[in-house]
Amino acid sequence: MSPTPQEWLAADPDPVTRAELEGLIEAGDQAGIDDRFGGRLTFGTAGIRGPMGAGPNRMNRVVVRQLAAALAEWLGGAGGVVIGHDARHNSDVFAADIAEVLAAGGCWPVLLPPRSPTPVLAFAVTRLKCAAGVMVTASHNPAGDNGLKVYLADGAQIIPPHDQAIEAAMAAQSLPPRELPSRGLDPEWPQSVTVLIPYLAAILSNVTVRGPFHPLAYTPLQGVGLPILTMALEHIDNGKPFVVKDEAEPDPFFANVVSPNPEHPDTLTKLIARANQIDTPLALATDPDADRLAAAVWAYDNEWRILTGDEIGALLCDWLLTTTHGGTERVVANSIVSGRLVGRIAEARGATHVETLTGFKWIARAADNLGPRPDGLDWRLVFGYEEALGFACNDAVRDKDGISAAVQFVAMCRALVIDDGSTPIQRLGELMDEFGLHRTDQVTVDLDGRSGSACMDLIRAAPPDRFGAIEVARTTDFGEGVGGLYPADVLRFDLADGSRVSLRPSGTEPLIKGYIEVVGDVCYPDPLVRLREAVAELIGGL
Repeated sequence: MSPTPQEWLAADPDPVTRAELEGLIEAGDQAGIDDRFGGRLTFGTAGIRGPMGAGPNRMNRVVVRQLAAALAEWLGGAGGVVIGHDARHNSDVFAADIAEVLAAGGCWPVLLPPRSPTPVLAFAVTRLKCAAGVMVTASHNPAGDNGLKVYLADGAQIIPPHDQAIEAAMAAQSLPPRELPSRGLDPEWPQSVTVLIPYLAAILSNVTVRGPFHPLAYTPLQGVGLPILTMALEHIDNGKPFVVKDEAEPDPFFANVVSPNPEHPDTLTKLIARANQIDTPLALATDPDADRLAAAVWAYDNEWRILTGDEIGALLCDWLLTTTHGGTERVVANSIVSGRLVGRIAEARGATHVETLTGFKWIARAADNLGPRPDGLDWRLVFGYEEALGFACNDAVRDKDGISAAVQFVAMCRALVIDDGSTPIQRLGELMDEFGLHRTDQVTVDLDGRSGSACMDLIRAAPPDRFGAIEVARTTDFGEGVGGLYPADVLRFDLADGSRVSLRPSGTEPLIKGYIEVVGDVCYPDPLVRLREAVAELIGGL
């Protein structure tokens, strides 16, 4: 049963959210109360995330304590749990609450230093041999949001059925008391540790350094990436990056950035201006918790080109397979909505290519379930990516990692210069010459409040036989658990001309996202534009 607002007030230790709820009650704002109490935050990609505020449908200290108690229950009241947090509003408070609740529940909490990047937390889980990890972050969400990501003992994000078990335990939790009874922290267990040096050693272990110093402009988008990226670049003798000054320091308000999301078209405007100022052809950005990487490079036509996630993925895949010794035991993985160029590069370079569901909880585990090899070698994930600017370049971090991806990208640029005076754009063109033209794009269609899953079912009931003038050659419904993958609400349409359209609903908003890929020579004009229009027309007509 959902708690009443009065019961919530009695349990809430935060005077800010108590005042918010008291104000709604005094004003008789039933719509505002219903919005906060009519549902509850549910597990998404790897935990919970949403706007901060009062009630079970918002991120707040009561919800955080409930999740921590559910995690302690799921762990059986034992084991170490490493906790990290970014620089968002209340992230430090949430982390402290999690530690107290876990300790009271019999677990051993280990706090990372304040303002740690998400990939450092993922690394710390296995480094410290913990039973789980919790990262307090909302990644690239707006300033008013926060969230928790849960990691399993293997250092990767939580997956079914474990997330469902913790969510069920969380829903069954009674409201915690405002004042937590503390068991006291175990003096034999380290309460606060740093794993920064081992993390840096791990991500630098497979970086091939050759070629001259390559200056770069950089922005952490007012997040936590700058100190660690600077240390990593100095370790490969590339000096400190030239930072966008008013985006350098963490700010929970993100006051100086257009958006904390590096996929936003105007987010990199100041970064490119900074690159022009120092006359460098390379500009990189990490998102606020430093698990994503965006890149802009100087192109042939004397203008900047912001690379897509698929283009960065192709360049990093080619680079890592070129610099990493081995054969088919090397695994390259990407999500089912990402482009196909990386798979073709992997196969041509003698690696094994694996497609996974969207999300690094699947990509990071791509090499785990391939079965024993006849030669006795262990499978190892050399590279994993998804088109939304997430890249894994070292299997010591079982999650996307903007820091290690940035260092590898800089190393690649240095090698291109020394080898043949080349650039990322030229190398991308060479890959297109070798494997054919691959162009990708996205379209997002607002459903005006309708359920994304319900609209996907309508498409399943009457699947399109063409997109624009191009016939559908094959339809794949991943809701049926294709190829041993966990069932997912994704439809893929392979078209007669080699193009591809994939559709999936947003997990948090009434939207359907379309992923479009055009491959090879095409004879009709603006194929990506035409396919975007066709996707919008299909969904708009539901």
